[in-house]
Amino acid sequence: MIPQRTCLGCRRSDDQDALIRLVRVGDEVVEGTSPRLPGRGAYLHPDAGCAETARRRNALRRAFGAGARPAESLLRRLGEIAPGWIQTASGE
Repeated sequence: MIPQRTCLGCRRSDDQDALIRLVRVGDEVVEGTSPRLPGRGAYLHPDAGCAETARRRNALRRAFGAGARPAESLLRRLGEIAPGWIQTASGE
């Protein structure tokens, strides 16, 4: 049985395999490409609607704390899905 996780954007539960795992490492949030990467994790569907909703709701800060910032590699990945992530990062 595949574990179920909740998307930061749409708040729907889905198979863990269908979501991007995000992990806080130090002060940065990175894409958890390794299932064994330690740290607090959260999940996001890899589609524009969920990524944009998560951005508007400040879901990363809520999930990982105010001091956590997306790593450049994660911003690029999310920017490919939803361009608003890149605009937000450049405006901060």
